[in-house]
Amino acid sequence: MYVRCVENIEELDPVREAWNALAAGHPFRAPTWLTTWWQHYGDGQRGRELRVWLAFSSKLADPASLQGVLPCYLESTWTQGRVLRLLGDGEVCSDHLGLVAASESACAVAETFARRLAEVDEWDLLDFAAVDSDDAATHALGESLALDDCTVSRLQADRCWVIDLPSTWDDFLAMQSKSHRKQLRQMTARVLESDRARWQLAESPNEFATPWSTLVELHQRRRKSLGEPGCFASPRWAAFHWDVAQHLLDEDSLRLSTLELDGRAIAAEYHLAGARTTYAYQGGVDPDRLHDEPGQLSTICSIKRAIDEGHTRFDFLRGDEPYKAHWRATPRQAVRLVAVPPRMWPKLRRGAWTGLSDATRLARFLGGRGSGRAVHRVPASGSAGASPSHQNVGK
Repeated sequence: MYVRCVENIEELDPVREAWNALAAGHPFRAPTWLTTWWQHYGDGQRGRELRVWLAFSSKLADPASLQGVLPCYLESTWTQGRVLRLLGDGEVCSDHLGLVAASESACAVAETFARRLAEVDEWDLLDFAAVDSDDAATHALGESLALDDCTVSRLQADRCWVIDLPSTWDDFLAMQSKSHRKQLRQMTARVLESDRARWQLAESPNEFATPWSTLVELHQRRRKSLGEPGCFASPRWAAFHWDVAQHLLDEDSLRLSTLELDGRAIAAEYHLAGARTTYAYQGGVDPDRLHDEPGQLSTICSIKRAIDEGHTRFDFLRGDEPYKAHWRATPRQAVRLVAVPPRMWPKLRRGAWTGLSDATRLARFLGGRGSGRAVHRVPASGSAGASPSHQNVGK
């Protein structure tokens, strides 16, 4: 197997189609999401260098022979040295990231990439923040690195919550508790099927700007009502999503919706569509209309749409907010994959950093206990453990 390392984003253009095929309809793993992320979060940023490894079955490296993609970047830090991270990480909170490969060649690709990583001394730490526990290819990479004398750790990370969707809405209702089922039926009949409600999905470029502005406005108002800045307060975050959402719309992978009640928008959803999964990435609700339960109403419409599309999963993504279990979603564990190469300085640096982190956590714990304050903050909405991006509050 032939490996090529790409350090310039334009050089990935010839393999985009083949990469898309390997991503198998998963938007967070596809080149549109990850290359757009690099354009906003990596390209021209001091201390960050692109490192995307491509594995080919042919030495000619023709796109048709692409077998795997390890989409990474190097980040230079004072404390941990040169850290190898996955494209898409950080404040964007991309989930389900990892090594992309066809299932039949995943182990061979992982071994090949591990050998290449072991041969180069430009990285001091590999830190993949949220790898699915059932991601065979990425975990095979970790196992292969361990065989090459790297020190590999798997640490528990945030969980994603997923509903396994049945084929009909009635079957979905049957999954719910008796009280929730009754509530959903009443809300559908009393509100969503009345002339008061209007749910719309953006399906063309000229339908994008207005619902996007509604999403931003509702999200920001809701977060500010809770004393938080809101995700769109970050200019880079906002610019990235403005760009990537329009690319996803062109590829029919965006589900941008608004719900109006009595002629006024009360909820908006920013979802991604995979081959068989809807990913509930972000949303917003009108903080002045919470008595109308806009989050619940909007979620009903979104899940109905996913079922109508033939999707078999509705993924609420990471974070242990209570409403997810209420919809009969079940948690899927993720892990943080960390590897240190078998060189003296990376090992010493990692040991010093781990010791410092442990001491800091202990000090915070003792300080929180001693002052009577909770160490882990619970947002005012009651959504404990919400990640920076996935705060679909009010549902």
